[in-house]
Amino acid sequence: MIEADRVELVVPARGEYARTVRITATELATRAGMDFDDIDDVRMAVEEAFVFAVARVALDTLTFSFVVAPGSIELTVGPISCSDQENDGSDRGELYARFILESICDEFEILGSDGACAIRLVKKTG
Repeated sequence: MIEADRVELVVPARGEYARTVRITATELATRAGMDFDDIDDVRMAVEEAFVFAVARVALDTLTFSFVVAPGSIELTVGPISCSDQENDGSDRGELYARFILESICDEFEILGSDGACAIRLVKKTG
């Protein structure tokens, strides 16, 4: 793999599909050349992103877009709802998910503005 590869996975926005997304992310992190600890971080990040997104799902499905390159994996998840009212930070589950994602990812952000948004994560080796 010399250049980045893009992989998209569209799943119903229901908890029973979290494992499918985790397995996919784990395989892609392996392809990116990540070690066990980094792969575990990717697995955990994808799980938290899934929970975060399902709580704010804008449609009946979620799209997980992975960009895999040597030494890194980027993930965009959406669409999710992101109205200012929902982003007041009062939900403990959301605060926990944000804390985990900010701790284990090299980059974490919510893209967009009022209306449909997406979660963007980047994990690099080491």
